[in-house]
Formats: sequence, C-alpha cells, structure tokens
Amino acid sequence: MRHHLGRFYPSGEMRHFFGLTVVAVLAATLVAVASADSAYHTERLELRGLNGAPGGGMVVNAHPNGPIVYAHEIYELNGAVPGTYQVALHIFPASLTCSGGSAVIPTATIETNANGNGSADVKFTPADAAGIRGLTLSIYWTVTGPATYVTDCTIVTLD
Repeated sequence: MRHHLGRFYPSGEMRHFFGLTVVAVLAATLVAVASADSAYHTERLELRGLNGAPGGGMVVNAHPNGPIVYAHEIYELNGAVPGTYQVALHIFPASLTCSGGSAVIPTATIETNANGNGSADVKFTPADAAGIRGLTLSIYWTVTGPATYVTDCTIVTLD
C-alpha cells in the first residue's frame, strides 16, 4: 500500500483482491436468490369478488424453503366491502384441479379500513409443511367476511 497525505491507496495486487472479493460475494448472492426454490417460483394470484363484491386484491405465495420460513403468503384487499375477513388456504393433495377432498387451513385475518383496503401475511415453518413436502398439489385461497373473494386454482410443487 502507498501512503499519501493521510490516505492509503491499495497496490495493484490489493485492488485485484478487493475486486475478486466483491465479484465472489455478488455471485454467491445471485446463486442463493436463483436457487431459493427450484420447484415452485413465487406466484401472485388475483383475488376476485364473488356475487358482485366490489374491489379485489391479491395473494402472493412465496416459498423460500428456509430452515425458519418455509413459505410466506401475503394477502391484500383493495376497494373491498369494509370489515373483518378470514383468509383460508384450500389444499387438494390428491388433485391438480382443486377437486375432490381438501384440507382448509385458516391462515390470517384482514382488517380493512373504511375504503376497504387491508393486508395481512403468514409465514409457515418447515414443520408446518411436513405432511405435504415433496408433493405436487393444487390450492386456492378464499377471503370471507362482509363479502367473499377467491383466487383461481393453482398447482404448487413443494420441495
């Protein structure tokens, strides 16, 4: 290193080392993000109102498959009938068309404001998903309260 007026300037070798370190860290970060879930990629599903219910919203279903958070779901209503809503996940372990027997899991409560806007989320641990890990199944969500909102059926492959 050279010293000039109170500053240190790295030599060519040191700059090369720093450059390689930055490249390695960026590469590791990109690999971790890209391989977060190779079986199922984050999906955003529209929540649509039933029976003329106003507004709508979305469900974001992400599967980081981590040791603490296995799945993270985010729910949002916009312009819905104001009130309190229960979100439920409908899982069809033996069907890819959301038909037949299902498990219904209440996941979160959404409190909307006077404009019908509200959000909630839930995180699932690996233990929460223990009975269905490794399966390909179909699911949809309902949000029920003063009005009812539903997503389309989707197929999920779990690691």
